[in-house]
Amino acid sequence: MTALATGKRLTSWRRSLRNVVSNWASFVVSVMINLVLSPYIVHSLGDGAYGAWVLLSSLVGYLGLLDLGTRGAVTRYVATYHAAHRHEDAGRIASTALILFGGLGLLAVGASVLLALLVNHAFRVPDELADAARIAVVLSGVNVAVSLVSGVFGGIVVGMQRFDSLNAVNIALALAQAIAIVLVLHAGGGLVGLALVQLGVSVLRGSASAWLSCRLYPELALRASAWSRLHLREIFSFGISASVLHAAGSVINYASALVIGALLPVAAITFFAIASTMTDYLRAVIAGVSQTLTPMVGALEGQSRGAEVAEVCLQGARFATLAILPIVLTLVLRGASFIGIWMGPAYAEPTGAVLRVLCPAVWAFAGFQVVTATMIGTNQHRGLIPVFVCEAFVNVVLSIALVRYLGIVGVAWGTALPRLIVSLFVGPFYVRRHAQMPLSAYYTQALLRPAVGMIPFALMTQALEMWSPASSIWSFFGQVLAALPVAALGAWFWVLTSRERDVVRASLAFPGFASAMK
Repeated sequence: MTALATGKRLTSWRRSLRNVVSNWASFVVSVMINLVLSPYIVHSLGDGAYGAWVLLSSLVGYLGLLDLGTRGAVTRYVATYHAAHRHEDAGRIASTALILFGGLGLLAVGASVLLALLVNHAFRVPDELADAARIAVVLSGVNVAVSLVSGVFGGIVVGMQRFDSLNAVNIALALAQAIAIVLVLHAGGGLVGLALVQLGVSVLRGSASAWLSCRLYPELALRASAWSRLHLREIFSFGISASVLHAAGSVINYASALVIGALLPVAAITFFAIASTMTDYLRAVIAGVSQTLTPMVGALEGQSRGAEVAEVCLQGARFATLAILPIVLTLVLRGASFIGIWMGPAYAEPTGAVLRVLCPAVWAFAGFQVVTATMIGTNQHRGLIPVFVCEAFVNVVLSIALVRYLGIVGVAWGTALPRLIVSLFVGPFYVRRHAQMPLSAYYTQALLRPAVGMIPFALMTQALEMWSPASSIWSFFGQVLAALPVAALGAWFWVLTSRERDVVRASLAFPGFASAMK
């Protein structure tokens, strides 16, 4: 490899590392905030009101499907056109998306008003929460509208592969939102107060994203006159497929609250939601890797380097699986103990049982999520639509069937079983076909090597749980930190390839590396 090629590889690697690290930094801040804030919110609202909040959030969250894949289209085409220096086309795509989202935002507000009229009749919302629930639904609909419009600017920033800038904004807003929630709940704001806080944060995030997009891509011009049917068709040709995938993913991830709310007392949602939130954190860790791949492979195509896509996909799948395995093992082996310390003993066993079912499915899904992000970046994701739709359908049917016999654990099995089947069997065959990646390479690199590398960490984690159970949340995290070097050694000697270890060493010694991470 020439010195120039080595320099380009290191520069690309450094950019990717910076993006992944910034994603994870934002994730860590979010987790720390939620560790402190979640017990306060649950105990301030009560199980009934908190369950209603989760239910309403899940219900209104489906309005986000009005995105129609447009933000993903903006990200993909901005990345590709910027790499090819086609700035006028990038501006036309973004301008068309902005006008489209303006109309869809108005539709979201109208839909939220309709939902507000129906929500108390369709679900078992306590009578004392009925009025607040209706107002919260409408405010949440306005929040969706603001998020849709601002999503265009966020898509531009992501298309420029500047996750670090966007995450700096997200961290600042997460801290501000946490403070606002405490103040609002302390003042008795309840569900309406929480909805107002969310709306205010969305407005600030949209404003910051608009400023960043102008600063990072000054050549891109947003004009109403730049709208065109040609670019609208281009957005839809890409976006509708991504939107269907997103819709199916939303059903898979969030239908559980609706099933429980319809068939069990709404308070039962709280126990499931605590475990579901933990798996959301796992998906956020995976997304820290997968989100960087869509604009990256789009840029590779813009530079006529499509042959590198398979290698990027396989590395991303392995790194994503490696990143979440220590968390998965900790939650499976020690999840109930952690929940008991964090939320209270009454939550430990029911929530821990749900975690033990959901977490292994997320481990299997890590590589498949990276595959999906890669296929979106190369515009080869349409074939995944039947896969996600079938998984969503089976998820709902199984959850409804099993909840009557196993309660919230039955809903967990309804979510986990189809996800395991898709992730372990359907996903690998899809990537073999569309990225020319051998099945043996996927199973070995994305699943087996990370799992074997984490065996020492799993043994140490189980030993700590058996012989030295934590008595406080801080001692729990201290024990996890003490075990992490074992995970790092397993990753270094078993999971990383010799070339990747060389790249790590070279990157750490590369001039300006430290400044690039700032």
